Amino acid sequence: MRIILVCIFASFVISGLLNPIGLISGPISEAFNISLTDVVTRFGYFTFGAFGGYILSFIAFDYIRLKVIVVTGYLLLSLTIVVFYLFNDLMSYCLFLIGVFISLEVCAASTLASWTWTGKPRQTVLIGQDAMFNGGGIIFTALTTYLLVENYHWGTTYLIVAGVAIFVAILALTSDIKEVNSESEISIQTTWNIGILGVGASILLFMTAKISIFIWAPQYAVEAFDATIQQSGRLLTNIFTGAFLGSLAGTFIVSRVRIEYFLMVMLLVGAGGLFLMISVGDISTLLLSAYIVGASVGATFNGYMAFGLSFLETPTHKNVAYILVAGGLGSSIAPIFSSQIVESSDSVRTALLACFAIQIVVLVSVVLLTAMVSKNKPCDTELTEQALL
Repeated sequence: MRIILVCIFASFVISGLLNPIGLISGPISEAFNISLTDVVTRFGYFTFGAFGGYILSFIAFDYIRLKVIVVTGYLLLSLTIVVFYLFNDLMSYCLFLIGVFISLEVCAASTLASWTWTGKPRQTVLIGQDAMFNGGGIIFTALTTYLLVENYHWGTTYLIVAGVAIFVAILALTSDIKEVNSESEISIQTTWNIGILGVGASILLFMTAKISIFIWAPQYAVEAFDATIQQSGRLLTNIFTGAFLGSLAGTFIVSRVRIEYFLMVMLLVGAGGLFLMISVGDISTLLLSAYIVGASVGATFNGYMAFGLSFLETPTHKNVAYILVAGGLGSSIAPIFSSQIVESSDSVRTALLACFAIQIVVLVSVVLLTAMVSKNKPCDTELTEQALL
């Protein structure tokens, strides 16, 4: 049971760091007297730090025990968040380090899951990570909205995340996860094929659109309907409520259908939901459309992870790191990409339209990947002797 918690809590922590960005950007803009697009661009340090952490994970697990990385990483993450809160002039440096530490933890969690389980059980655990990310989205966006309305410091949510990180460090310290570092596991040869490489390219585009939506959806509500901070917060909360429900449903569905079919349906629903969001004429319908957008992304990221790893007989941490690097690069691009569109067009809606176009491209890529390599994919294996304990 502790192993499962270590696997899924990384998603909860990164959710608390990433998902409030769209809500705290406005208060940061006022506090530092800089433009909103400058604030969003500054958060690019966080996403580029995450990208750097994923790159580092390619080699870190070859030389450092996974348990050491997990425990030390969470403690350093907590310390950096405290520095970030106390010394705002170090904001950019702290955001970069926060990104590095949490990305190492996410890679460690996915590696632990991929080495502990195989086949559909692995897919279920990975989709469960998405459920935790989206559950965190509900909690942290609602919490951030409350804290801002009550005039708390915009960084208070991050302090709470630091507390959660310390809890996970203690959980990992008392867990027996040394088996993933055995000599037999380290000696496994890393293999590559067109399937997993193509999934990496596809997830890069997907994450660019996904993070851009999270960042700009609250600002779109303000631009289009002059929404209050409570309404903007509710929009994000609705997105993550839909995402949480979608990920719970996904955890059940992927144990019964092929993962690529699940992905196609989710991407199609996502494109339709986003188009509805930018086409509605009133705030009430906008808030309802957020549930659809959320449900579509609810289990998609780790659905991608499971899809990519399903092309391999025995994935290694380098395969996991590759997919995370691709997703991290997309996340890193998103703030700069979307800010440039908003700044050049003076319209948040234009940025969301670009995200819609990207989602269509991503859907087509998954269809093509499935058609190209479905005959060469290894069959899903059964649950390993290690039970879900």
